[in-house]
Amino acid sequence: MTEQTKDVKPLKGLSDIRRFFHRNEVPIYFISATNFNLLGADEWIKSFKFISYIECFDGQHPNMFSPKEEVAHDEFESIEDINNYLLEHKEVVDYLKRRKKDGKAGKAMFLMFDEKTEKLAKKNGLEVCFPSAKMRTFMDNKVNTNRIAEKAGVACVPYVLSNVKNYKHMREVSKKLGNDLVIQTPFGDSGHTTFFISTESDFKKHEAEIVKEKEVKIMKRINCRGAAIKRA
Repeated sequence: MTEQTKDVKPLKGLSDIRRFFHRNEVPIYFISATNFNLLGADEWIKSFKFISYIECFDGQHPNMFSPKEEVAHDEFESIEDINNYLLEHKEVVDYLKRRKKDGKAGKAMFLMFDEKTEKLAKKNGLEVCFPSAKMRTFMDNKVNTNRIAEKAGVACVPYVLSNVKNYKHMREVSKKLGNDLVIQTPFGDSGHTTFFISTESDFKKHEAEIVKEKEVKIMKRINCRGAAIKRA
């Protein structure tokens, strides 16, 4: 428990939560390529600001800051790279200093972040409002989440965790799962590393991506019914 939270009373119900954020005096930032993911949050949370690489509102958004000068940088390969660029940018650093409250820079949120982001946030005096990047990476691993689910007693679609050497080996380790399979590599984005395998021809299309992994999740293919709507 931090110094900032140890004396905070529990919030009971939506009214308490709304009132708490309406009265908030601690600077809170969403730092990302754009402000799309939390668009509108500043209308509910006092002292909330967006720090974005892309200026989507031509300077008209009252709670958005975007550095004007483009500083030389390596080509961005991820959202983490963009966030790290922003946290090192002098205009952003100066903006954080100007908005300090009681000598503290405040809190930061990110769509994606890594250990470098954590170090840069700390250097700027920001508290990251998430579990550690190390834990996030561990939990994002689909192989790890199945093992955690098992320990917690959560029912899973029948599966095996194994490396895959070739099509024949895949069939050997997954023979109890039937002919129609779903293979997932540990990390992926929006289904790009989820493969539906019924034949050797299906496997050959994705063989390079599957066999390079030390371990993959091989599941029985099921016809499931949707029970929720996800907003991407």
